[in-house]
Amino acid sequence: MPANTDDIRTSVSKDIAALQQEVSRLQKMISAQSAEAYYEVRGRAGKAYDEALPRAKNAVAQIRAEGAAAAGAAREHPAATTTALLLAGAVGFLFGYLLSGRPQPQHRHWWR
Repeated sequence: MPANTDDIRTSVSKDIAALQQEVSRLQKMISAQSAEAYYEVRGRAGKAYDEALPRAKNAVAQIRAEGAAAAGAAREHPAATTTALLLAGAVGFLFGYLLSGRPQPQHRHWWR
């Protein structure tokens, strides 16, 4: 019996060592693939950023120019600006008032 037990232990030890080597090999493969994917995604993100940066700068410049033009028009025509803002506020108030008067739908729950 002892020889049989020793054989089993030796066999199990060899199997465990083989599994440990296989796990180590798989970990190295996963690590290499992860690093490759990381650098690929990082490169793509860098390209996208480099391509988007000039467009974003152009958009910001246009927004600033439009804002400055709107501010200038508001300064030149304060009565028209006030009228437009009051009209927009009144329409918003009326819309909110009309929506608040609508009855809310009754929710039917599945357990009732």
